[in-house]
Amino acid sequence: MATGWETITHTFLKNDKPYGGGAFRIRDKQIISLKLADPQITFKPASEAKNPDVAEPTEAWMNDTAEFLNRGTVSFLRGSLDTGLTRTFQQRGQDAAWWYSKDWHTVYISTGWMDYKVPKASNGLRPQLTKLWRSSDGGQTWSQLHWPEDAEIEQLLFLDPQRGYAIGWGPHVWRTSDAGRSWQEVKLPPLANVGEPHKTFDAVNLGPDGVLRVAYYVDELGEIKTSTLVYRLAWGESDFEQDVVLPNQIVVDLQSSPQTTGGYSLYALSKLGPPRDIDNVADNGRRTGALSTWGSVRHASVQQLQHTFDERLLFDGLSVGKDGVLLVYATDASGDGAPRDLTFLSKNFGKSWEELNDGAAQGGYFDPETNTQYALFAYTLKKRQF
Repeated sequence: MATGWETITHTFLKNDKPYGGGAFRIRDKQIISLKLADPQITFKPASEAKNPDVAEPTEAWMNDTAEFLNRGTVSFLRGSLDTGLTRTFQQRGQDAAWWYSKDWHTVYISTGWMDYKVPKASNGLRPQLTKLWRSSDGGQTWSQLHWPEDAEIEQLLFLDPQRGYAIGWGPHVWRTSDAGRSWQEVKLPPLANVGEPHKTFDAVNLGPDGVLRVAYYVDELGEIKTSTLVYRLAWGESDFEQDVVLPNQIVVDLQSSPQTTGGYSLYALSKLGPPRDIDNVADNGRRTGALSTWGSVRHASVQQLQHTFDERLLFDGLSVGKDGVLLVYATDASGDGAPRDLTFLSKNFGKSWEELNDGAAQGGYFDPETNTQYALFAYTLKKRQF
């Protein structure tokens, strides 16, 4: 099994401005990408600037931070490595979520835009304007779906083009069974929405069997104290039920393995210990990292893997592939130099680990069906298979 990088191209999205590959996906040589971009800033020639030693933007709005943020865009691009990409969708927005079917025929995109020129409300927040879009021809044409603009969307998770979930601030969970034409809000599990209005779940996962799982921390719920709760919701059921309890830890990411004939496994990447005590200046929030796993059946037992990850690390996420492949992504910012992006690899279900120091990538993703990792370094796109 190869663990080295293979270069695919040195000119990935080189001609698309502003720079960036976005949240891209590759199949053979075909590419789709959801791209968030700030507006381009240009500068006057030194001969036209008021002070030739100071760079002066071409237009006045380029010096206005609020106007700069307001001009962010969300774009969808599609094409190939040979022919390049074409932008078929663009809306204003500073954040977005998407879902695409396995054949890329159906694509959903939510766009979130916040007006930074409007004063904050009494609760310290600005209104978020959210829109939802759908394409049924691979992103060539788009239709806007009815969606309440004040209901922010963080994630779009679908079982198929007709049935899926939207997860938003609060947190909130909505479900559709008619391709997004109508949505019904799902009742949350206990204490999930206690806190500030922009609260989110610590992690969310939609398993290959369509079971939705949400993870969140509670100080106390009956006899349960200082634990992360994971609740599950099967498609067609109206209420969440408790899946597992992870004592004295905070989940960073929750992922499921690909479906097998015997079901699948869940893996939770967690920080061990309580949340950061913001009133204690000595508490930097760093905790030892750990992985826990359990089966997809109801009332499964949890096993915490013996291997832990040093508390100097900032944990960024987790990927779970086939045949025991696990990837943990972390950043080491404990030294005096620049932060180091690290990948920890296990090929035997977490029994042993290898540390991979690949440098700073500008985007990428892991394909669990083929155990292939893609990474973008400037304009150079690489892949490796485990």
